[in-house]
Amino acid sequence: MTVVYNPFDPEQVDHHDEMLARLRHEAPVVEIMPGTFYVTRHEEILEVCRHPDVYRQGKFKPLDTDTRTEDQLNLGETDPPTHTRVRKVLAGVLSPPAVRPYEPFVRSVCDRLVDAFCGDSSADLIAQLGAPLPAMVIGHVAGIPESDRDALRGYSDDYIAMDVDPGAAARVEAFDDRLREIIAERKALADRTPDLMSALVEHDDELSDEKILTHLSKDVIVGGIETTTHLVGNLFYDLLRTPGAYERVRDDRSLVAVAVEEALRIRPPVQILFRQPNEDVELGGVKIPAGSIVALGYASANHDEAVFPSPDEFDLDRGEALKKHLGFGWGIHLCVGAPLARMELQCALAAVLDRIPSMSLAPDFTYDRVRFFMMRGPQRLDVVF
Repeated sequence: MTVVYNPFDPEQVDHHDEMLARLRHEAPVVEIMPGTFYVTRHEEILEVCRHPDVYRQGKFKPLDTDTRTEDQLNLGETDPPTHTRVRKVLAGVLSPPAVRPYEPFVRSVCDRLVDAFCGDSSADLIAQLGAPLPAMVIGHVAGIPESDRDALRGYSDDYIAMDVDPGAAARVEAFDDRLREIIAERKALADRTPDLMSALVEHDDELSDEKILTHLSKDVIVGGIETTTHLVGNLFYDLLRTPGAYERVRDDRSLVAVAVEEALRIRPPVQILFRQPNEDVELGGVKIPAGSIVALGYASANHDEAVFPSPDEFDLDRGEALKKHLGFGWGIHLCVGAPLARMELQCALAAVLDRIPSMSLAPDFTYDRVRFFMMRGPQRLDVVF
C-alpha cells in the first residue's frame, strides 16, 4: 500500500489541516500508512477511548526504535495498573479542588507579565505571555526551587527539539541530573511542603527514583509548559481573527471560560495520540490487525460536522455541544493537568482584557506553527493595540 499521509513527517506539518479535512470526509478510519490507521471522527475516537483494555497506549513516537525502560515512559504512554497508580497521585494535586488555592498565585503571575507590555503598542504574546506563564506556574506547583525555575522553559524546549538539535539531548540530561538532586533533597526532608513533588516522593515505596523523575520532568514540566504555551497562542489567535470576539469577551466576562473551551476545540495543542490494539478489531467498518498503530486524530474529531456545526468557525455560542470537545482527550487518559491549564488560560485572558481594551493581529502576521507533529501552536503571535 502507498502512503496516503505521513503525520510524523515535519515537512507535512503545514498540510495537516487540509489533509485531515479530506480524510474526515472520506471515512471515519483510514489506513494512511502500512499498519497505521488514522481515526478521523468523534464517535470512533470515543469508541477507542471506551475500551482501554483493548486499545492499549502507544508510544508518543510510535515509528521510532524505543530503548527506554518502563520507568522512563510518560504517563500518557502507560496502561493500568501502572497508569492508574501514577495518575491517582498526580490527580490528587491537580484536581479542580486541589488547584483552586493556586489561583491567586496564577493571577499575580499573569498580572505581572501583562503589566510589563500593556503600556507598549505591540507585543509577541508567545514570548511575553505564553512562554513564561506556564514555566512560572509549573515551577511553583511542582515545588521546583526558585533558583532553578528560570531553566524550566529551556529544558522543555530542548526536550521537544532533541530529534533535530544535537546539543539538546545533552542539555536535557544535564538538567535531569539536577532534578535528581532536587528529588533526593526533597526525600531527605522530614517536613515536606505539600506540592506535586512531595506527592510523588511520598509514594516512593511504589515509584522508583527514575519513575519519579520521568513524571516530574516529562509529564509535569514539559507537558504542562508546552501545551499551555500553545493554548495561549491559539486562544488569542482565534479571538483576534474572529471579528468582534475580543470585544465581546472583554465586555462579558462570563465568556472567558467559553472562549478557552472553544479554543481547545478549534485548535487543540495536542493534535494526535496513539493506541495499539492487543487483538484484531473492527472500527468504523475497517478491520485493524492486532499490534497496528491507531492514531487518534483529536483535532480532526473536534472539527466533526456531526458534532460541531460550522466547525472551522470560532463560535462563542456553541452551548452544550462545546462540552463534547476532545481538546484534553477523553476517558481514563484525559489530561490530568487540564484543571490547572484551564485556570492559567482564564487568568491570562482576564489579565489582558483588564488592561488592553483593543487588540488586533499585527498587519503582517502569519501563523507559523511549531514543527513538532503532535503539537499545534504558533511560534510567535504578534499583536498591536
